[in-house]
Amino acid sequence: MSELPSHVCRRASEAIAIDGCLKERVWSRVGSVGAFHLVDGVGEPQLPTEVRTCWDERNLYLAFLAIDTDIWGKMRKRDDPIYNEEVVEAFICSGDDVTRYYEFEFSPHNVVFDAAIECPESGDRRFMKAEVGWDCQGLQSAVQVVGTLDDASDVDERWTVEVALPFSQIGRQGRAPEDGERWRVNFYRIDRAGEGEFSCWSPTLADPPNFHVPARFGEMIFSGRH
Repeated sequence: MSELPSHVCRRASEAIAIDGCLKERVWSRVGSVGAFHLVDGVGEPQLPTEVRTCWDERNLYLAFLAIDTDIWGKMRKRDDPIYNEEVVEAFICSGDDVTRYYEFEFSPHNVVFDAAIECPESGDRRFMKAEVGWDCQGLQSAVQVVGTLDDASDVDERWTVEVALPFSQIGRQGRAPEDGERWRVNFYRIDRAGEGEFSCWSPTLADPPNFHVPARFGEMIFSGRH
């Protein structure tokens, strides 16, 4: 699990409505970024997660599908510490310095946590700085739940998150990427069932779990092909 993953982010072939339904054909065409693994790189998660990406001249689009038998969340305000509950996450670095990146988290109640982060490549949290007051202007997100939110008495199936992140906020020099442009990214999932399960696209190899390890970010390569 030491090799860093990469995936190709293809240009969207149609307009995307941010409603959480993932009904656009592009989502089935682009395929997932690849399997999630436990954060320490040892074993596979019991609750699978899929992430798909695409882009157009305005936005980077993310789609998460999280298998979940008990879907819940208590926090309701933007930038609440939803990482203490259940979330899907994306860390995105568009520049050349991987120690400076954006953190995005989404809960089953569509609560958003976003922040500008500075953290050593090693993941030494003693030196991490988080600008939680930074908000990604124009961010759109929506969630759909197959199951019953906040009801532990039944068995749920999944929740999906659809996201649009404006390049004016996260792109290099505030612009859309060029064909072949490479960013550093990672995707994560926290589920709090039992002792908790921490999974991600590129394992950070950290025990106890630590998602903030920029050296372990994978690579996203933008393609102008649909």
